[in-house]
Amino acid sequence: MAKAIVFDMDGVLFDTERVCRIIWLDICREIGFENGETALKECTGLNRKSEAEYFAKNCPDIDFEWFINRLSKGFAKWIDENGMPVKTGTRELLTWLRGNMWKTALATSSRLEAALHHLEVTGLTEMFDEMITGDIVEKGKPDPEIYLTACEKLGAVPSETYAVEDSRNGLWSAYNAGMKAILVPDLIEPTEDMLRIAYRKEDTLLGVMNFLMKTE
Repeated sequence: MAKAIVFDMDGVLFDTERVCRIIWLDICREIGFENGETALKECTGLNRKSEAEYFAKNCPDIDFEWFINRLSKGFAKWIDENGMPVKTGTRELLTWLRGNMWKTALATSSRLEAALHHLEVTGLTEMFDEMITGDIVEKGKPDPEIYLTACEKLGAVPSETYAVEDSRNGLWSAYNAGMKAILVPDLIEPTEDMLRIAYRKEDTLLGVMNFLMKTE
């Protein structure tokens, strides 16, 4: 069986969740939304459809499309001014995987347009064999659909395939798919249930690379 691994994108490969957090909370302060921190935590890892459902249920007074449009514009402006922030170990790990014949896929809740942009501006597009995005699947994380789809596209058995995640929703998605979910925490401190279902925890992608090297 071919060696295979699937990555989340934001917060794993790119330090984009930190940028989004700054802009998200700025908007919340501007409109006087006091539960912005909680909403951000709950929405991390969700696709656009699931985020909209969360807002409709928990923040009905906020125009979701307006909010997301403001967030997207603020994020784009930040990236134009500062460049795409790549997480420690991203290039090293992806290069090593390519050189050692691993099959790789992206399983991100972001939309295809955003994923393609992030990969293109960082020159990482060719590092992935498959790309599954939040607007392609029907059910978002923590549902396993996106990871099961990635494994199917790679021709990989989920129980023999690694997934790299940073969020609670993402980790549960990979776990529910029956994969070996490696947790690399980003902004959110891992909860007990996250640590319980994680196959292992690493501080950075360099740690993931060192672990995989030992499995060769």
